Amino acid sequence: MADKIYHVRSSMTEGWKITAQVRKHTLVIDQPSGGDEGANPLETFLFSLAACISTIGKMVAREEKIELRGIEVDVKAVLNPAGLVGKESDDPVGFKSFEIVADIDADLTDEEKMALLDKTCHRCPVHDNILRASLATHQIA
Repeated sequence: MADKIYHVRSSMTEGWKITAQVRKHTLVIDQPSGGDEGANPLETFLFSLAACISTIGKMVAREEKIELRGIEVDVKAVLNPAGLVGKESDDPVGFKSFEIVADIDADLTDEEKMALLDKTCHRCPVHDNILRASLATHQIA
């Protein structure tokens, strides 16, 4: 298949609020110390991971003719905030670890549910970006 390009442009508005237009949707990210009008960037990242796993899980279940009644994904991540506030640390600036727990509502054994989750995580682009570094460049406009 050919590569598909995704694009988001964000704008900082008042305080710490950041908005982006994505297709027909306005996304809002904010800080609790700002207007608290949305999740912060780190929470949004974790939500992206959980949502991607849920979406890909539904796709995999459909392909395998599994009646998936629902899936709830709980993501916990550990981060040492030293780097993001400009302090020296031997820890990465980003998350050090992720714990993903999926509650899969389907007529499957625990072993079959785990196999579904393994296949799902293997196909999830957000999960893959956590496991393997992607090329990221930055420049000024």
